[in-house]
Amino acid sequence: MKKALIVSLCLWASTLANAAPATLVSLQNPRASTGIEIGDVLQRSLVIESETPYELPGSALPIKGARIDGVELVNIAVKGDKHGKGHRYEITLTYQVFQGGAKPLVMRLPQTTLALTGGSEAANITVPAWHFWYSPLVVGDIHTARSNLQPQIKPALLPEATSSARLSVAVAVLVLGLIGLLYINAERRWLPWMGGHFAQAYRQLRKAKTQGQALNIVHQAFNRVYGQTLFRPQLAEFLAAHPQYQSHAAAIEAFFARSESLLFTREQSDLPALIKDLQQLSRQLRDAERRVA
Repeated sequence: MKKALIVSLCLWASTLANAAPATLVSLQNPRASTGIEIGDVLQRSLVIESETPYELPGSALPIKGARIDGVELVNIAVKGDKHGKGHRYEITLTYQVFQGGAKPLVMRLPQTTLALTGGSEAANITVPAWHFWYSPLVVGDIHTARSNLQPQIKPALLPEATSSARLSVAVAVLVLGLIGLLYINAERRWLPWMGGHFAQAYRQLRKAKTQGQALNIVHQAFNRVYGQTLFRPQLAEFLAAHPQYQSHAAAIEAFFARSESLLFTREQSDLPALIKDLQQLSRQLRDAERRVA
């Protein structure tokens, strides 16, 4: 009994002494091994664990860009971490198929041997080759490909005349709109009849704070057109010199009468209503000075 126990202990010690310093823990190859064509990318991932003091140096990895039998190693990713008393390495090898051929054939991701260093003895991990079926894009030669060509459907053409007409209309509307905005909002007279005296009065009335200020804005417009201060008795002379305002003679007469009543008495008018009335008069006279009314 004692002799059997001694033999068992010796075998166990021998097993520990011969334990591999590095182990291939897992290996994952591509799922599909058929229907692989030129340009396809294939990946295989493996995990290696090593005992101290063994480590995997960068020089032990295959060379990126190496091409073997129509398969090129295009990328290598390595992640190393401490694991127990040793190291754990997660390695991803990415290959791309560059084989060209007219017939299906069996190809392989090459066998790879990784040599670990640091210990007194050699420690190698062998990653076996992985075989797959390569499928050509065209079965046969160039003559077969030409005979099997299919006509392509041409894209529908848009009617150029209709598109050009629509574009022209859109551009014209845009230009007219911009001119209209400038014509309405410009402060200076740099286009014909733009920014005239009554046009400016119409805009300035929005900022009037008192009835005296509002009335004075319109009076100043009349004065600038007339060339001097315009009083009520001079309206006939004013209209004779500027006949474009003749059609608004009654409204102009009413304004001067109302202005005299408000400016020279203590009578007060509702300011918002007064400004609204003066803006209406200024808008009419603005259209007249622009020769559009």
